[in-house]
Amino acid sequence: FTVENYEHPVFPCALIAGDVVLLELLNRLGYLSTDRVQIMFVDTFYLFNETIKFMKTVEERYNFKANWFHAEGFESKSELEEKYGVDFWKDDLKLYDGICKVEPYQRGLKSLAADGFITGRRRDHGFDRAFLDVYEPGDDRDKINPLAYWTFEDVWTYIEAKKIPYHPLHDKGYPSIGDAKDTVPVPRSKWFEYAGERLGRFNGLTNDDGSTKTECGIHLPHASDKMDSLDDEKGGEGGLTINVL
Repeated sequence: FTVENYEHPVFPCALIAGDVVLLELLNRLGYLSTDRVQIMFVDTFYLFNETIKFMKTVEERYNFKANWFHAEGFESKSELEEKYGVDFWKDDLKLYDGICKVEPYQRGLKSLAADGFITGRRRDHGFDRAFLDVYEPGDDRDKINPLAYWTFEDVWTYIEAKKIPYHPLHDKGYPSIGDAKDTVPVPRSKWFEYAGERLGRFNGLTNDDGSTKTECGIHLPHASDKMDSLDDEKGGEGGLTINVL
């Protein structure tokens, strides 16, 4: 539906399990090698090395070239930390999310002229996504969530049935993969519980109000509006907390 009904469909891909399912489906429909769907990839500079390598692997497997985006005005983690300080995200998490995730994500969609974009979000990811619809209309572009009603078990059943290559860190205990700085392994016995896939994400991080962090901001309403406050380089007070388990 998305590909056939939008002029510039885009798939922002983070290479988590649901995303590799979508890559496989897009490839089977002939949309990757023909560039009918543009693949977007945000490098936060804090990703696992395995993630960078895996993206290059899937680019070769499916014969496409992803559109890579990162913090504007910087070419590396060292450049970023030279300006903001080493591990600045610990003190100013909102600033980090804005610079390294939200702004590149929004800029990527805009530069690719996306009028509709695909995500791998699902209802079983947790409460924040519990009422997710397959189709979410937007002012600038529409958001389509083809896997909204799938479960994590459905995802892995499909991966195994079709023998789809998946992120190598899954075999090291990671149900979902984000930044290396705050993603941890989770016992496999918990993977398929409700919200189990994202249990290892944002480990030890809190929002401004002290609640447990479950979203980085790219899928929150009016995410692009939050970029207006970045010029003063002062984000919220959300930061690092240590959970003793």
